[in-house]
Amino acid sequence: MTDSAAYEQLTGLFVERYRELIEGVPDDEPTWVTNGGREGGLLGSVEGINAEQASRDFAGTSIASHVEHVRWAIELANGFFRGDSARPSWSESWSVKKVDAARWEALKADLKSAALELLGHTHSRQKWQEPLSVTGALASFGHTAYHLGAIRQLRKLVLDKASAGGGTTGIGVAHARVQY
Repeated sequence: MTDSAAYEQLTGLFVERYRELIEGVPDDEPTWVTNGGREGGLLGSVEGINAEQASRDFAGTSIASHVEHVRWAIELANGFFRGDSARPSWSESWSVKKVDAARWEALKADLKSAALELLGHTHSRQKWQEPLSVTGALASFGHTAYHLGAIRQLRKLVLDKASAGGGTTGIGVAHARVQY
């Protein structure tokens, strides 16, 4: 296999796995990094959560906080592909704590737009022979996977609290306090 063919194959596989993080996979397809189904991906994980639930505080963070932060990080990666040299403030990426219904819908739409843009950039512009580009791709994937996990855990707490009609108990609360 030529280097060009190997890079093309690697790009295709990487984009497929990143797409799984973002979009999940159809129910009838195998999964590598998510729970499966569309709801296993980042976009599916925020569906069915309303603004009040997205804003619920757990140990100083919320689903809205994680969504804004991962959107911000994905947009930073998009900037790399566009040639932007700006160094935005990491702390500003955590500025969203609570959202109203309109802001929550806009935030989800912005996340989707940024994520789909990144998949396009990665497919057409990823340079596996450049160390900075490889580091950025791997870091972005790992970072997105981490926040997908955080959102999924907070989603469980929010939905458990909503369905139980009160506080949460057990390891989920301890996990939220430790990890976040």
